[in-house]
Amino acid sequence: MKRVVLVLLLVAGWVAPAPAETGFQFAAGTTRVPDDPHVDGFRISFFHGENERMNGFDFGILSLSSTRDRSGLATIFGVSRTTGTSSGLNAAFMIVHEGEASGVNAGFLNFVKTLKSGLNLGFINVTEGFSSMDLSGIGVSDRSNVQVGFINVTKKIENFQFGFVNIAENGFLPVFPIFNVPKQ
Repeated sequence: MKRVVLVLLLVAGWVAPAPAETGFQFAAGTTRVPDDPHVDGFRISFFHGENERMNGFDFGILSLSSTRDRSGLATIFGVSRTTGTSSGLNAAFMIVHEGEASGVNAGFLNFVKTLKSGLNLGFINVTEGFSSMDLSGIGVSDRSNVQVGFINVTKKIENFQFGFVNIAENGFLPVFPIFNVPKQ
């Protein structure tokens, strides 16, 4: 009887589904191998890759790389989209971040909801909420700690702006060249 129970346990362990995360995933179009919503390791995507959670290294070629929560390093030759939280380095032609980010967003175009800590590095940075730091050609935010760029625009600057044109509703002057700081 003990042998039968042992054999049944071994067979059950062999046919039971694996835990819901994978160390490597390849995605192309709507296909992902293995078909797992959680990646802890490395994902390579061609044209399109989509997951709920991506931890590790995300590499996309001509790709729309989409995930809810991302941590680690993302190098996407295309569009990187995150709907939840992210931390680490996210590098892409265009970054669309609909949640809360920390770390570095390095893209030609960055559209970020909130950057609680870190840096938005890009030609155009648009932050809907708070931005910790923007280094850009054109930086636009609702609230910003530091903006360094050619044109800086914010409703509320908390520390300083440095650039050719600096616009802050709460600045010591609403529009000022070279620098702007909050009025006291």
